[in-house]
Amino acid sequence: MSVLGEHLAGGTQALPNSFYRARPQVLRIVLQTLERALTATVTIVGDVRIHEPRFTRQLFLDFERARDETPGSPRYDITHQPELPIADDTGAVAVLRRLDLRILFQRQVGRTGDYLCLECKYLDANDRGTDREYVDEGVDRIVIGDYAANHPWAVMVGLERTGPLDLTACNVNARLIAKYGLVHGFKSKSDIRLANVHESDHLQADGPHQITIIHALYLITPAKADLEPNGARGRVGESNVAS
Repeated sequence: MSVLGEHLAGGTQALPNSFYRARPQVLRIVLQTLERALTATVTIVGDVRIHEPRFTRQLFLDFERARDETPGSPRYDITHQPELPIADDTGAVAVLRRLDLRILFQRQVGRTGDYLCLECKYLDANDRGTDREYVDEGVDRIVIGDYAANHPWAVMVGLERTGPLDLTACNVNARLIAKYGLVHGFKSKSDIRLANVHESDHLQADGPHQITIIHALYLITPAKADLEPNGARGRVGESNVAS
């Protein structure tokens, strides 16, 4: 049985008029797979900030390869930069948003609007403008419901170019608290249980639905990636800012 199949028991299947909630164990495997993909992408593209579509195109390929090479991986499809139509109050398409990566698990196929959102942003612990951009142009698109509307989870991928990751996490957490309030900063404990992963809860589109945003932070400097042991805090690849 696949890893996904092993964790579908106990009410994790999508119910009518709801969205699929993958178990934390499944999300952990996906994020570990993404880490390996990011390492491969940085090896090819480098750690210098570049035009985003070029990076995410390479990351998309490396993510697929890493998924296929992961024994017992959950079954999911990866889409690069899908367009998400945002409707106005009349139901007409008002704007298109372009999400960096979208994952579709088997249980989500044929369910309108059901997917796992992965939005990537560059970070630099020495440039506080980057954590402002991470929140204002990434997190906030999830909070207002442009991305992952009514979903249980969404993933923000933070690609730190200088480090250390502990400082990056402090910067991002401070920015979340400043924008949304103290209760919407990083939770004291993450269900994903990875050293570089944090979580924050938000009322989406002013409520009542609460979404959990997973903040997966990766250090993308190649020299650091080469020195860190596999799975250690702060190792990996690179990505960029979505539109």
